[in-house]
Amino acid sequence: MRTLALLFMILGGAQAASLWLGFDAAALPGSSLEGLQMDSGSALKVTLRANAASGTLETAPIPAQAFDTAIVSWNAETPSGTWLELSLRAKLGPSWTRYYPLAVWSSDPQQRYSFTDKGDAEGGIQTDTLELKKPASALQIRVVLHSSRPGISPLLSGLTAVTSDSKTHGQTGLETSDKKAWGLELEVPVHSQMIYPEGGEVWCSPTSVTMILGYWSAGLGHTLADSVPIAAQATWDSVYDGAGNWPFNTAYAASKGLRAYVSRLSGLAEAEGYIVRGIPLVLSIAWGVGGLPGAYIPESNGHLVVLRGFTKEGDPVINDPAAPEDAGVRTVYPRAALEKAWIAHSGGVVYIIEAR
Repeated sequence: MRTLALLFMILGGAQAASLWLGFDAAALPGSSLEGLQMDSGSALKVTLRANAASGTLETAPIPAQAFDTAIVSWNAETPSGTWLELSLRAKLGPSWTRYYPLAVWSSDPQQRYSFTDKGDAEGGIQTDTLELKKPASALQIRVVLHSSRPGISPLLSGLTAVTSDSKTHGQTGLETSDKKAWGLELEVPVHSQMIYPEGGEVWCSPTSVTMILGYWSAGLGHTLADSVPIAAQATWDSVYDGAGNWPFNTAYAASKGLRAYVSRLSGLAEAEGYIVRGIPLVLSIAWGVGGLPGAYIPESNGHLVVLRGFTKEGDPVINDPAAPEDAGVRTVYPRAALEKAWIAHSGGVVYIIEAR
């Protein structure tokens, strides 16, 4: 067994959320490796030991302010015949829950799925989110790397977790805008999900990720984006029976050489900072009839859109994949309505996809 030092950066927000980023092999000692090896460089690169068929990484306990939800993301390369298996547990009072199975991830569609674990008296997994019955103070993540091909290994290059107190998820207007992003708009390509009759009406998440990949393709000077149908196939969760699993979408984006993870933001004022830094965001939103004026669909219990900038008045400029054709994808929504649709629905869930 080898002790692994992962860097988890703790960010506190007004929404009682904490974010841990594990992209560097430094800080936070106490995590362990069995059957695995880590590259000697500063960036996190964990692979199977020579001829090992599997190996396990278990993080040290990760302390957090009181939380009852947690979302884990990962960045990995999974050549054919390799896959990751992820689970997590939480500390409730003096004791730990069991490890709840979270996901099996691979570039092979047959080895990519969430679990139907119904949970227990302490909590359980709802597709991609750990939901607990009472507040926890720490979590642990376990990742098992597998290979059915001797000499071929998956590569784990990032592991993150965002925890939050669900009682704060509906709170908006917690931060004041500095208006630096007002009038700033990023050149994000437009794609409609609705032009694909083979299932596009439920492809809002991979379509949004495709737009972000197109943006980074231009910025980095090489092609990262696949077609929307290929992105939908690459993010499909066979148990969930859809392409909307949040960390599956960020894991797919990360497979293109980017850094990608699911996080939570407190509102549009916080999101403005990413636009200023040149990072468009994917937002998870929902609304009832009349809740989002100008929307292409009258209501939705879950939809993903791209935040690409802000008007001079501070309204969000959105790439909405629900537009009937590409020409209508770029649109502007009222600031208060969009923020409510985002924060009240998902507690500010966002895909952060950026250059490494």
